[in-house]
Amino acid sequence: MKKLNTLFCLLLLTSVLITGCKKKFDNPAPKTPPPVSGYITIDSIINRYNAYYAVPPGSVYKFKTDVNVVGVVTADEISGNLYKSVYIKDATGGMKINLTYSGGLYVGDSIRINLNGVKLNSYGMQIQLDSIDLERSVHKIATGLIVKPRKVNYTQLITMNPAVNQLYYQSELVELDSLEFDNGSKGQTFADAVGKASANLVLITPSSIPTILRSSGYSNFAAALAPCGKLNMVAIVGQYNGTIQLTLRQFSDITATSTGTCPLLTKNFNDNNVLSGGWSNLNVTGTVNWSSSSAGGASTPYASISNFPSNQTCETWLVSPRMDLSSINNPVLNFMNATNYGPSPLTLMVSTDYTGGPVNSATWAPLTFNQSTGGFNFVNSGNISLSAYKTNNVTIAFKYSASGSGATWELDNIVLFDL
Repeated sequence: MKKLNTLFCLLLLTSVLITGCKKKFDNPAPKTPPPVSGYITIDSIINRYNAYYAVPPGSVYKFKTDVNVVGVVTADEISGNLYKSVYIKDATGGMKINLTYSGGLYVGDSIRINLNGVKLNSYGMQIQLDSIDLERSVHKIATGLIVKPRKVNYTQLITMNPAVNQLYYQSELVELDSLEFDNGSKGQTFADAVGKASANLVLITPSSIPTILRSSGYSNFAAALAPCGKLNMVAIVGQYNGTIQLTLRQFSDITATSTGTCPLLTKNFNDNNVLSGGWSNLNVTGTVNWSSSSAGGASTPYASISNFPSNQTCETWLVSPRMDLSSINNPVLNFMNATNYGPSPLTLMVSTDYTGGPVNSATWAPLTFNQSTGGFNFVNSGNISLSAYKTNNVTIAFKYSASGSGATWELDNIVLFDL
C-alpha cells in the first residue's frame, strides 16, 4: 500500500511539472502613450530657448512638465547622413531632435513628443531638443504623410533674426535651385567613405556668408562625386555659428541641371592634410613647414605657413604632383590666398623638368597672381594661364621665404582646369 501511494505521488508530481512547462507566457502590455498635458509649437520652443539663453548665457533648459509638441518627420537616418537624430516641422517652423538611440522614425511620420525631462540647448547656434527617449517620450500618430520642401531663394535662405543671430529657416527642409559648388569642391567626394570622416563642400554664393554642404562619412553617398555644373538641392538648413550648413537626406535630393568642367587638379585641404594627393613640403633652408589650419573660425581647413615665433630664416616650397597638360586645350590655374603680419614674399613657381627631390635640381619660372594685401583677407589669384607649359611634366609650387619676423601666408582651393 505504501508503494502504491508513493507511485501515485510521483505521477501526480510529474503531471504538475508537465502542465507547468506548457504554461503560456503573458503577452507584453501594450505601450502606453506618453501623457498629454497641453501643447507647445516649435516657434514657442525657439522663443523659450532665446528667453532662457539670454540670462544666463549658455545654460541648458530642461522641461519639467508634460507639455507636448506635434510635428512631421522631414529627415531621418536611412541614408546614414544623420545618426541618432531626425528633423521635424509643424506650421510654425522646424526643429532638430536628438535621440538616445537610433532608428524607429521615418520621413512622413507624424509624432507627438512629450517634453518632460527633455533638454533644450544648441550647438553652434543650432537649436535642438536633446536626449529624447523614443520609448518613453514619443508617440507615433500617423505614417506615410507627404513631406514637401519649402522652395526658397538664396536671399531668403540667409535671412536671420539679428537679435539672436539665428537663421529664419533653421532646421527646415528647403529646396534651392541654380546652386554651384566652388572650384575646390567640384568633382570631390561628398565625404571620406574610407576613413568615415565628415567633409564640407563649399557652395558659390552671392554673399559673404559661408555656405557649405556637410556630409557624413557613414552616408551611403559619401564616395559619390560632387557635380561640376549647376544643380538643384533639397536639404535641411543648419547653422554652425556664422556658417550656413546644409544637409542632404539622401543622394537623390541633389540634381545636376547642367554639365560643367571638373578641375584637372584640386587641392582644398578639407582633409586637414597638406601632403595628400601627392603634394610635398620641401625645405631649402630652415625647418618651417606648411600645415593645415582652421584658425579664425573657417568653415573648412586651409594651408598656412609662418616662421613665427621662431623668426628663423627659412625657404619652404609646397610642391604639387607632376601633371600631364600636353592634351589640355587651355590649362588655367586658380587659388585663394591670404596674408598678414609682414613683408615675407610668397612666389608662385612652375617647372617642366622637375622629377622629384630637391627643388634646386630643376628649372623654375615665377608666375604672377593677385596677392592678398593683408588682414588675413582671402583674395582670388585670378585665372593664371599655363598655356605656355603644355607638356607631360608640369609642376607648380608655392615658395615661402622669411627672415627675422616674417609674414603668415594662407592658401586654399588650388585648382587647375581647362577653361
